[in-house]
Amino acid sequence: MAMLNGLQISERFAPGLIKRWPGYALDRVLREPGNLVNIFAGSEGTLAAITSAELKLVPTPDEIGLGLFFFNSTTEAMQATVELLDLKPTAVEHLDRILLNGTKGQREFQAARDLLDLDARPSESVLAVEFYGDVVNRLAALERKRFGARKKILQTLAEINQVWALRKAGLSLLASRRGDVKPATCIEDCAVRPKDLPAYHGGLQAIMRRLGLEVSYYGHAASGLLHVRPVLDLHSAEDLKKFRQVTEEVAALVKQFKGSFCAEHGVGLARTEFLKDQVGDDLYLLMRQIKKSFDPHNLFNPGKLIDDGRYKLDTKLRLGAGHSLKLPFEPVLAFAARDESFVRNLEQCNGCGGCRKATPAMCPTFIATGEEIMSTRGRANAIRAALELRGLKRGGPLRSEELEAALSSCLACKACTAECPSNVNLALLKAELQFARIRRDGLSLRERLFSSVDWLGRLGCAMPTLANPLLNSFLLRKLLARIAGLSAERPLPRYAKQRFDQWFAQRAHGRRATRGRVILWDDTFVRYHEPHIGLAAVKVLERAGFQVTLAGERKCCGRPAFSQGNLAEARRLGAHNLALFNRDVDNAPVIFLEPSCYSMFVEDYREMKLPNAERVASRCFLFEEFLDDLLRREPGALRFAPGVANVAIHVHCHAKALTNPSYMHRLAARLPDRKVIYLDTGCCGMAGAFGMLEAKYGLSVEVAKPLVEKIHALPYGTIVVASGASCRHQIDHLAPVRARHLAEVLAEALE
Repeated sequence: MAMLNGLQISERFAPGLIKRWPGYALDRVLREPGNLVNIFAGSEGTLAAITSAELKLVPTPDEIGLGLFFFNSTTEAMQATVELLDLKPTAVEHLDRILLNGTKGQREFQAARDLLDLDARPSESVLAVEFYGDVVNRLAALERKRFGARKKILQTLAEINQVWALRKAGLSLLASRRGDVKPATCIEDCAVRPKDLPAYHGGLQAIMRRLGLEVSYYGHAASGLLHVRPVLDLHSAEDLKKFRQVTEEVAALVKQFKGSFCAEHGVGLARTEFLKDQVGDDLYLLMRQIKKSFDPHNLFNPGKLIDDGRYKLDTKLRLGAGHSLKLPFEPVLAFAARDESFVRNLEQCNGCGGCRKATPAMCPTFIATGEEIMSTRGRANAIRAALELRGLKRGGPLRSEELEAALSSCLACKACTAECPSNVNLALLKAELQFARIRRDGLSLRERLFSSVDWLGRLGCAMPTLANPLLNSFLLRKLLARIAGLSAERPLPRYAKQRFDQWFAQRAHGRRATRGRVILWDDTFVRYHEPHIGLAAVKVLERAGFQVTLAGERKCCGRPAFSQGNLAEARRLGAHNLALFNRDVDNAPVIFLEPSCYSMFVEDYREMKLPNAERVASRCFLFEEFLDDLLRREPGALRFAPGVANVAIHVHCHAKALTNPSYMHRLAARLPDRKVIYLDTGCCGMAGAFGMLEAKYGLSVEVAKPLVEKIHALPYGTIVVASGASCRHQIDHLAPVRARHLAEVLAEALE
């Protein structure tokens, strides 16, 4: 059939296009008539099911070089792309201002922003030019090119990887733009022959100007493929009209240049309506015949590629004109760090699947189970479905099985706030929904119990000789399993014989302070369960010359209540603590040993809209971060004795999400003769009360497996450091070591 239409195929599928043509690969069939692979490859599942495939592997290059050109306009960049092709680069990738602006304030991309000097010298357009092999000579040739406002030749593989990591996150960075107006997907997959790129770009610019649209251009410039995304509000009827208009006009422009309207991502359902016009009536008829030959009963992806009238570009949209998600509750949290709205933060999830990556941090329960519902995307979709009353079995939007599955296994580790390119904050979404349930149904006994960890600490430390033996008694564990769902397999933390705050009040004061006052936040676990960590911290801080005080009359930071969705109680506790610190006249730094308490002060108090939260947050530091900063300024402020040892560091999830935890390694590395290992680990799986529950104990242990395996592989006698109380509890339970706080290790190493 293809041979009979050879002339039309040659005319419509003109040579020189690097990316593929839309629909079935008729040009390849014409070249190799007997090779059915050309029909199946790129057929988008409309012809047959592929059960296995043989892949061609390409060896990784021996050497890679990357140069960057910075331009004041995309027009200059497009023209430069054509000139650069003479150097035969492996790739020329284009990044524009809109994409690069998406990295602002994102800690994950700050190193790349610094490398490209984007804060001091912002650019409208950047070309990243990559070479494989003969790198020195080819980069020298690149250096001689005289265009753009500036250029930069990268020297190391680490620098090159930073740029490519930024480029790979392009889609999600664009989709993460705040508010309802976002770069939209409709013409993001068009390609022309590389020599036509400047003229094609000029045509695009003319269309966008006429429609009054801001637009993002990024992607594979050397291949003639720009991912073009007009900025639109798909909640708006007016912008929905522009959505169709810009697609139709660009489709005509691509056809004019004999390009491909669907070059890389495929036609899919949304662009099927345009395929007939792109290839012409005769070739479209040929495609229908191919479909009929392979799939006579239209079982494979009906409506895709071969139009059956069901799908259009602007129908069946998730949003659509006038779309507004009606919530069965009034949100109370600010979502201040990102979108200032529960719904907008929920809608930030664009389905890119970054949460399904195999890195240790995000998303811990997905890594452990491989189940979609355990990923950030799966949870966001389940929340949307529940609130839109889609497919609920029973229980209503706030108590549905689907929503419970999504929320109950979220560890609120905050990894998504940093690692999701769209910064979907599942911890806040979860807390908001939990609080909505509590307002409707009231607090359960378990929620009250888990919100009152500080009160239980006071009670246990009032009679530790009675309380500690009871912790392991069969009757008490049976009772706790019945009323609170606690697992009998999980050991309970023991109460201290002397509370840390009581020791602090009775102690003999150390040396005279030379550096001013600091306030040590003695969290619930340090105060009632692990006072030795507080003692060690005081010793180190006083040796460094600080006057150490405690926050008198402090209440629990509110983390246990917040984790249960008990936001009213968390807000009450937070307001008290902020008022306490606002009475300070010297604005002394507040030092935290527990990262989950620190995160309440620097993030969650602000999210609960508590007055003066920002001002107090600016005074808050993690213990390790504070000391690292001191010793970087004054290396002699603390002196440590030599001692051969291995030190392995596991970092708490909240410390990773809110800080750059490299200070942990730097600080430990100041101990003479110690070999410091930074464990590339994710969540410990404990997450406060989560790991205590019988229903979640197995999942908690499964999440902890990678961490436990890494600890088992450490040399005998390695000191394992974990800054979080939950992390230490999990490690002590599952691994043959006693985890320690870095404050203990530093205190023992002091000269």
